[in-house]
Amino acid sequence: MARGDIRALVVDDSEFFARMTAETLTEEHDIEAVAVNGGDAALDAMADNHFDCIVSDYEMPDMDGLELLATVRESNPTLPFILLTGRGDEETASEAIAAGVADYLLKLEVVEDKQYGRLANRIESVVEQERTRKKFESLVENSPDGIAQVTGDGVLLSVNPVMADRLGAPADELVGERLTDVMDTEAARRRIASVRSALDSGATEKQEDAIDGRHYQTQFVPVESHLDGHTVQLVSRDVTDRVERERELKRQNERLEEFASVVSHDLRNPLNVAQSAIELLDVSDESADLVAKAERSLDRMSEIIEDVLTLAREGRTVDDPEAVSIETLATDAWAWVETGESALVVEDDVEIVADATRVQDLFANLFRNAVEHNEAPVTVEVGVGDDGFYVADDGVGVDGDADVFEMGHSSTNEGTGIGLAIVSQVAQAHGWSVGLTESADGGARFAVRGVETTA
Repeated sequence: MARGDIRALVVDDSEFFARMTAETLTEEHDIEAVAVNGGDAALDAMADNHFDCIVSDYEMPDMDGLELLATVRESNPTLPFILLTGRGDEETASEAIAAGVADYLLKLEVVEDKQYGRLANRIESVVEQERTRKKFESLVENSPDGIAQVTGDGVLLSVNPVMADRLGAPADELVGERLTDVMDTEAARRRIASVRSALDSGATEKQEDAIDGRHYQTQFVPVESHLDGHTVQLVSRDVTDRVERERELKRQNERLEEFASVVSHDLRNPLNVAQSAIELLDVSDESADLVAKAERSLDRMSEIIEDVLTLAREGRTVDDPEAVSIETLATDAWAWVETGESALVVEDDVEIVADATRVQDLFANLFRNAVEHNEAPVTVEVGVGDDGFYVADDGVGVDGDADVFEMGHSSTNEGTGIGLAIVSQVAQAHGWSVGLTESADGGARFAVRGVETTA
């Protein structure tokens, strides 16, 4: 915050002191200050101008500083007010604090010790606090989440419009009410338990539940207020749409898997019959080429069926991940793939939290992609990268402009175009991302990020 943005009103029964203080704040401390003589003049100035802070003398004949503060509070209850007094007794300080002054300084220290810099710092501090408070209140007021300040006993101290709408009453009527009186009793008890837990631990508590068919994700953040002591800021987000989308996605995945299973079963029967019939053929020299073409076509159909089943299976969200070793997963997956003279190198190892079977499918498809897209044997490297792991090869590389993860994309006649789509599905099911870049040797480098590790 720039001090040049601050406008202060200096009030004193001494015209000389008021003018000197205002000029010093303006010229030496970059705070725009206006001087007035007495409380009545201060109220007149405030009626026609905006000020960010008032600096007022305590002892004035027409209206003392605390009387001026009380009058100001009637129309502006939060305007920062700094009181200057010639008396340093505890009674005056207590009275000033109880009245709600933002700060309290001895006038003699400011004048005789020329501590205008100290006064300027106090002005800047209280104005910044007030602006921050207003920004926070604006965010709370306009937040799409339901927000309330709650005591450890479940009493509402404040609620924003969204929370008031959910509880079905005006905000001012809800203040002072208990959660158990304004919402479903069981839901209220769950929230009060989380409030107390947050206050006991001093850490944010989280809760997700349903009320009247709506799903809410709620956080309980401990805060300390000088007025209300230890309380909790309750922030409740309506996640019903997200929950419904997840349910619908799960239903779609289940239907897709069921459909793929039925179709593949219906295709496998005639496919097996055709493959068996070819094996029983008495192949002559003239028909050998035709039979070989038919065998290749049937083999390709079998691969597509298997890939479609895998793709449907991998789309399911991972519900029960476990700690698994990258090196073990990669080594096991390498054994599944016909790799010929190609070699696997595992540079380093880490335990990740994942579904082992599906990550092995991810590795197997990346390995198969590396081997099948390069005519010569390649070296495939697996290692730990930024926020995850990678699979890289020293082959000819992949067209970076192509969407290689798109269903049906393949740069060879032998591929089904589903392998890298499976890789993408496995990553998404875990909440990961996967990207393609060029490896250090000019080949392909697939990086999987967002991976949780046990380290």
